[in-house]
Amino acid sequence: MTARRVAREIAVILMPQLPKNKAGGEALEMGALVEKTVKMLADYAKQNLMDAGAILEKTNFELHNIEAEHPDNARATQVLKPVTLTTEQLREQMVQIERALHLVAEALDVPEMTLASGSSTINIPCKQCGHTNRASFEKYSHAEIRDFLLILLNAYIDHKTEIDEYIKSTRSKWNVERMVSIDRDILRLACAEAFFIDEVPINVAISEAVELCHRFADEKAAKFVNGVLADLSEQAKEFRKTGEFPEYIRNASQVAAAEQRGESLEETTF
Repeated sequence: MTARRVAREIAVILMPQLPKNKAGGEALEMGALVEKTVKMLADYAKQNLMDAGAILEKTNFELHNIEAEHPDNARATQVLKPVTLTTEQLREQMVQIERALHLVAEALDVPEMTLASGSSTINIPCKQCGHTNRASFEKYSHAEIRDFLLILLNAYIDHKTEIDEYIKSTRSKWNVERMVSIDRDILRLACAEAFFIDEVPINVAISEAVELCHRFADEKAAKFVNGVLADLSEQAKEFRKTGEFPEYIRNASQVAAAEQRGESLEETTF
């Protein structure tokens, strides 16, 4: 997983906490919000791993009791003999193990913000010949993740009105507020990348959005987001080339800015 993909995943998690307009974004200490979210995710992962460990320990204890209470081990003093379990007993223990695995899987799904920068080496000894194989891999820094995360979130906050207007302008004429929240958040972030972060190729912004859908939503969401972004790709290319919004986007931005100031629509008419 790349640093930018981790940043995108955290951005999706942060989206419901973001302000609804640029003025709110200026009052928000984005860095503190990011740090708070990262700590929350890390704590969640640690708690899941602790809970999984407790379940496995309980399962092991119950299996030991089954052996100890079996008639074949009635006279055993030190070493217990393996015993045959009934299907019901096996099923009960499998349920516990599945719960533990589910908790571990959720913990592993937490974005990898705890990785340190630099490189790491893993030594893999061969049990047959005694030779040790070494594998090195690069880690990315917290700063790399945090920097791209802030760029992405600020691009969205600064241009939220324009992004929503672009989405409304697609052939399907989607009502942004009626979309499934996770689909809407991923779509908005992808538009922020495609239109306003020139260092990210537009096709990469689209493919990454589809990956986020697979990660946080489902195949239906992935097809929906891919379709909307495909409709907007030419407009994103045009904006990157000229740096200018179409007239209908500019008008919508003026109206939104006036509403934030508490002005009437008549007062904004020239």
